[in-house]
Amino acid sequence: MVNRILKILLLAALIMMVFTSYGCLESKEPKQIEIDPGDISAYEFSVPEGKFTNSSTFFLYTNKTVRAIYTVVNAPRLEVVVPKDISGVKSEKGPGIDNLVIIGNTGNSMVFSGINEFSNISHNVSYSESSQNKKIQFEFADTINGYVAYTYYWEQGLFYHILSRNETVNVVLPEGYDTGNMIFGPTKPKPDTKRLDEQNRIWLVWDNPNPEHQLIQVKYYKSSLPTIMGFVGLVLLVAFFVTAIYFKNEIRKLHKKREIIEKDKDN
Repeated sequence: MVNRILKILLLAALIMMVFTSYGCLESKEPKQIEIDPGDISAYEFSVPEGKFTNSSTFFLYTNKTVRAIYTVVNAPRLEVVVPKDISGVKSEKGPGIDNLVIIGNTGNSMVFSGINEFSNISHNVSYSESSQNKKIQFEFADTINGYVAYTYYWEQGLFYHILSRNETVNVVLPEGYDTGNMIFGPTKPKPDTKRLDEQNRIWLVWDNPNPEHQLIQVKYYKSSLPTIMGFVGLVLLVAFFVTAIYFKNEIRKLHKKREIIEKDKDN
């Protein structure tokens, strides 16, 4: 009896140690890392005509690539949350981003005429991770107005962004893709604006969704999918009615034959 109690206590202690260790791993301190400078030409930077404001723009591609561009306004740092790559494109080791570009302007102006007014900014990068996400912090050498751009990888057909600041959020779907269908691809929450650009890409825009919402989720699909599935559904519906009519006629014929046989027996 004593041995049994000791075994139970030992098992309970081991379980507590596992959960404690897990918690420590989840909340470990951020560690500084080095990320090679990226190629600025890989990104579609756009300078607003009016006052510079916080925004996040995510360009989605069919090869499971996501290119993120953040604007930062009068800020010494930026903290972002990146989902862990479940697409299998890249290794899970490290922060999970590459092609990092940080450009900014250290002046007091909040209005800019072009991207040439921004230059490379010295910075430090640190990150920590949980079971699902990676938290990355970019520390700038000075307070800046500018851009932080990087590339990460995520499963095609699904996108989500964890909201952590007041900002405008733009999600740009690949050419030939759509979203919003309640069956194939709902968006949560519904975007404030949905428009088509000159490259036939759909832009979804949310105007300051935080703090009312904590997460933006987009499921997207080929634009032709609802039409194809509607056609398939119509074909199946027609096939169902044809089959039903056929069997109804066959049953009617069997009933008539049965009536004829029963009449013959009576005679």
